[in-house]
Amino acid sequence: MKKILPISLAIFVLILTTSCSSVISKNDCKKDMNAFGLDHGKHGLSSLADELRRVCTTGESSVDLQAYQTGFNMGWSDFCTTFHGFEMGRKGDLYKSFCPLDKEELFHEKFLIGKKVYEKNDQVTEIEEKIKDLNPQAAQDLSKKEELIKIKDYLLALKREIQGLEQKGRSLIHTN
Repeated sequence: MKKILPISLAIFVLILTTSCSSVISKNDCKKDMNAFGLDHGKHGLSSLADELRRVCTTGESSVDLQAYQTGFNMGWSDFCTTFHGFEMGRKGDLYKSFCPLDKEELFHEKFLIGKKVYEKNDQVTEIEEKIKDLNPQAAQDLSKKEELIKIKDYLLALKREIQGLEQKGRSLIHTN
């Protein structure tokens, strides 16, 4: 019990000190704000305008927040493509609704298609493991051989479905 208290206190202090830390440093304040914003937007990051205002705006020096925001909006618009939506889903990323309204619906639609591909690929992995486990048994047991054939047929159908989803996800056509 005596050891738990110091550990708990240390964790609390660590959380307290890191929660107040900034993702922006004073060095960031000297960067080309348009390029800095463009980079954040292109990577699908959240705008750091408020953080820049807090860290970089001091008595006599200031930062060009408008240039940052302009760059961020350009990068953000470039990021919010159907390709990025599909790829985020395909990698299993979590969906964050942050795209401009004119791009959000198609971005989300392609994300969901990519997410299906991600889930189907997980199924493929599971089925391939099952096939690997059944192979030795199928050589000796006719019922296991028939089960193996059915599983292989299902695997083939699943791979075809994934191909169709990938074509749909990469297509520029709205699918709803």
